[in-house]
Amino acid sequence: MKLKRSIGLFGIICASLGGMVGSGWLFGSLYAAQMAGPASMISWLIGGVSIMFLALTFAELSAMFPISGGVAAFPIFTHGKLVGFILTWITWITYVVSISQEVQSTILYMGNKFPSLIQKVDGVNVFTTYGYLICFVTMLILILLNSFGAKFLANANNFISMWKLLVPFAVVFLFLITRHNFGNMGLTTDSAHEFAPYGVNGIFSAVALAGVVYSFCGFQHAALLAGESKRPQRDIPLALILSILICIALYCGLQYAFITALPETALANGYHNLSFAGDAGPLAGLAATLGIVWLVTVLYVDAIISPLGTGVLYVASSARIVQTMSQSGNSPKFFAKIAKSGIPMRAIFLNLAVSMLAFLPFSGWKAIVSFLSSALVFSFAVGPICLIALRKQQPERKRPFSLPFYKVVSFIAFFVCNLMIYWSGWDVVWKLGVTVITGFVVFVISNYLSRNTIDPEHVATKLDYKCSIWLLPYMAIFCILSYYSSFTGGQKVIPIGWDFLIIALFSLFIFYLALKMCLPKEESDKNTASLLAKKGTN
Repeated sequence: MKLKRSIGLFGIICASLGGMVGSGWLFGSLYAAQMAGPASMISWLIGGVSIMFLALTFAELSAMFPISGGVAAFPIFTHGKLVGFILTWITWITYVVSISQEVQSTILYMGNKFPSLIQKVDGVNVFTTYGYLICFVTMLILILLNSFGAKFLANANNFISMWKLLVPFAVVFLFLITRHNFGNMGLTTDSAHEFAPYGVNGIFSAVALAGVVYSFCGFQHAALLAGESKRPQRDIPLALILSILICIALYCGLQYAFITALPETALANGYHNLSFAGDAGPLAGLAATLGIVWLVTVLYVDAIISPLGTGVLYVASSARIVQTMSQSGNSPKFFAKIAKSGIPMRAIFLNLAVSMLAFLPFSGWKAIVSFLSSALVFSFAVGPICLIALRKQQPERKRPFSLPFYKVVSFIAFFVCNLMIYWSGWDVVWKLGVTVITGFVVFVISNYLSRNTIDPEHVATKLDYKCSIWLLPYMAIFCILSYYSSFTGGQKVIPIGWDFLIIALFSLFIFYLALKMCLPKEESDKNTASLLAKKGTN
C-alpha cells in the first residue's frame, strides 16, 4: 500500500515548526545562558544559519525524491548499502531516543507539580516507578495519535504548532513588558556582567551542548514527510526555509527576553551559576518570580503540548525511516508493511520498544541533548555529499528545486556540520564513534546471518564496502581532533581560531574522498529505480 499524499504546504511548514519547537524552547534559554552568557544570542544565530545551509541541500534532494524517509534513502542511492545503513542507523537511533527525550521533558517538567513522578538520586532528577508508568502510557498515546493516519496527524499538528508558536512569542512579549533590564546583556558601561563572559569557547559550546542545534534539527520532519506532500517539489523547499527563519526569530527573541528578565539575585554568582527558584522548569520558574502567575499555568500546559507534539512527529518520522530501511534490505521485510490508515504501524511499535529502553541510560535533559545534537548533525552531514554525488551520477534526473552554487553551498553545509560536532567536545564525540562502530558490527552480523536468504527484490544487495572506506578516516580523524581540541573533555592542544582552518582542511579531504568513492552511475540508477518502485514513485 502506498503512503497517501494528503498534506499541503501549511501542514509541511507546521510539521517542520512542530519538530523545532519542542523541549528545546523550554530548557534551551537557561542552558545557553549558563554556557555563553548574553552572547548566547550569537549561539542561536550561528545554529540557525548553519542549519539553513544544511536544509537547502535537503530541499533539492527531497524535492527530487519526494519519498517518506528520504534521509534513509539518499546515501543508498549514492554510496550503497553499507554507508546507507551506518548513516540511517545513527539517524534512526537519534530519532527514537528523541521520542524518549520529548516524553522525558514533559514528565520531568510535571514533576515540579506532581512530586510522585520524580525523585532525586545523587542530585539528579530521575523517574519513580510511577513516573516510568506514566512515560509508557504517554508513549502509547503518541502511537494512538499516529494510528489515525497522516492527514489526521497533519491537521492535528497544524493546531498544535500554532499553539506551540503562540505561547513562546507570548512569553517573549510578556517578559519584555514585565521586566526589561538591558544591563543584564553586558553591553553598557555600568553593566555588572560581560556580554561574552566565557569567550568564543562558550558561544560555540552552547551551539552544540545547550540544545541550540537540537532545537533546529527538527527541520528534517518536512523532508521526511515528502512522500505524503501534495506538491512536494514546491512545498518542501519553501517549508524548510520559512520554518527555520521563523524559529531563528523565535529563539533569539526568547533568549533576549529571558536574559533581560532575570533578577539580579539570579546572577549573583555569574551566568555559569545562574539559578533561581523553580529553575527545574526555567521559564515557568522565571514567570513565577516576575509575578505572572497565570503564565506559569500556561507554561505547564505547554510543557505537555510542545514536547509531546514534537514526540508525535518523531514517532511518525522514525517509523518511516524503519520502513525505508526495510524496503532497501537493511531491516526485516516485516516492518515495510503499511496499515490501512497509510501508516507503517509495525515500525512504530518497534520504535516504542526501543524508546522505552532508551529511558534507562540517560539521566538529564542536557546530557542526552548533547549526544543527540551531534549524532543528528553527523547523520545529516551526508546530505551535501549526496547532492553533489547525484549531480554527477544522475544529471538527467529532473530537479524541481535546483540549488544555486550547489558545490559551494554543499561544502559550507558539510563544513558547518563538522564544526558543530567538533564544538560538542571529546566527551560527546567518543560516544558518537562507539555508535558508528556498533552500527558497523550490527550490519556485518545481520548480513552474515542473512547471507543465504537475501531477498532478490531488495535494493543494494551488494554490500559496497569500497564505497564506505571514507567513513573510517572520517570518524577516526574526527576523534583525534576532538581529543586534542579546546572544548569539553579535550586536551586543549588545538587553539581556538586555528581549529577553524584545521576543520576546513579536514572537511575538504573527507568531502573529496566521499565523492571519489561514490557508486558508478549504473549502480546508483539501479538502487534508485528499485527503491522508488517500492515507494510507489516513478
